[in-house]
Amino acid sequence: MTASEIRSQLEKNDVTLDTFSVVKGVVTIRHGYFYSHGYNSEKYKNSVLKAFPKAKIIDSGDVWKPFRGGASVANQSHWFVKFTIA
Repeated sequence: MTASEIRSQLEKNDVTLDTFSVVKGVVTIRHGYFYSHGYNSEKYKNSVLKAFPKAKIIDSGDVWKPFRGGASVANQSHWFVKFTIA
């Protein structure tokens, strides 16, 4: 499956992603936030599993950082999921 097909499938299933990358078969997505509004890393991971039920989750979590205007998503608060597609 190509990177654009993976991204398209995630977007079709309403997985919000601010950054998307594929390196050596490992897909990494991130979604930045300022307020969580009841959302969390577990819900973000489950949204990926909804789009790809056979995905193997390598890592997922919540990175909290103080607000820094203009910083990249990786340098702000965000949820992330790293996975492979079987």
